[in-house]
Amino acid sequence: MAKNRRLPLILLFLVLTVALFYAAIALGTNRQAFERFFTPSKTASSWSVLEGIRSLNELESAVYKMKVVFPFDFAGDAEEANWKYLKKHYDSDRQMFVKKSNPAWHPDGILAPEWQHAEIYALSRQIGIDPGRPDYRFVVISVSISAGVDVDAWLNGFEGAPDELKGIRVGSDEEGKKWLAITAPPIEIISFVVHDLDASADGYPDVALSPESWGILVSNLLPRLQNIALSHGLLEAAEEQSRAFFTKIFNAAGYYEVKFTE
Repeated sequence: MAKNRRLPLILLFLVLTVALFYAAIALGTNRQAFERFFTPSKTASSWSVLEGIRSLNELESAVYKMKVVFPFDFAGDAEEANWKYLKKHYDSDRQMFVKKSNPAWHPDGILAPEWQHAEIYALSRQIGIDPGRPDYRFVVISVSISAGVDVDAWLNGFEGAPDELKGIRVGSDEEGKKWLAITAPPIEIISFVVHDLDASADGYPDVALSPESWGILVSNLLPRLQNIALSHGLLEAAEEQSRAFFTKIFNAAGYYEVKFTE
């Protein structure tokens, strides 16, 4: 009787074995394909890799450094700047000078040529430099602007459980090599450092600015300095280096190919 009770179990085992055998044939008798069929792709492993780099907080992947001379480098073609003309109007009527420095004061909202450098001239006078004088001095500024990825903010942008995150997909090719598709990390300016450079060290006449004047100068120049860095491809370089960095990390974790999606 005991043998008869075991018979159904044996038959069930044989049926399952045959079923698995034909399933393997249907998948091309490829063992790796067979394993992929029964092993669902999940994002949990890729997410654990990302969680491991969360401690970076910020990834600085590109830096743009420059040395600029104020007001020369902010007056376009300095040879065209009529500093003496601007000095005359600034000294005679400062309120009218401010009005004429505004494009809205001029026809079609376009500054007349002689007023195109008025803003820089006014800033120069505000910090104690007068470009309208033959003996005026200038300020040398050293700047470092870095760009990269706010890693924590990037990771917080993924939604869902670790094995079902939106923005992350994993899979395998025909050879069983794993690939990963992930939302590209956003690139942004991470740090902006302006150094008070000792101009005399480079042979330039140094200008002693008070902390207040230095703060006024820097706060007014920040947008211009950032635009200079951006125009020289800072964000593009940061994007390339950031993607290369994360690709190496995922390659080391076993992902043969990494695709960044928008």
